[in-house]
Amino acid sequence: MKKLMLILAAVLTGCASLQNTPAQDRAWSAYQVCRTETGSNAVIQRVDPDGRYYVLCSDRCARWGEFTSCMAAKVRAQKAAGN
Repeated sequence: MKKLMLILAAVLTGCASLQNTPAQDRAWSAYQVCRTETGSNAVIQRVDPDGRYYVLCSDRCARWGEFTSCMAAKVRAQKAAGN
C-alpha cells in the first residue's frame, strides 16, 4: 500500500509539472493570431520552454515571412504587456 501511494504521489507531481512556461504560452497565443492573420499553412509542432517553436508546413510554407514577422511582433507585445 505504501508503494502504491508513493507511485501515485510521483504521478501527480509529474502531471503538475506539465504546465507551459510563460514563453510557451506567449508563442502558442501568438500562433493562434498569426496563423489566421497571415493565412499561413504553418503548423507549430512543439514549443520549447524558452519559446522557440518548431513548424511543419505541407509542401512549402505559404507566407512564411509574414508569419514569422507576426510571431515576433505578437510575442514582443505580450512581453511588453507583462504576459
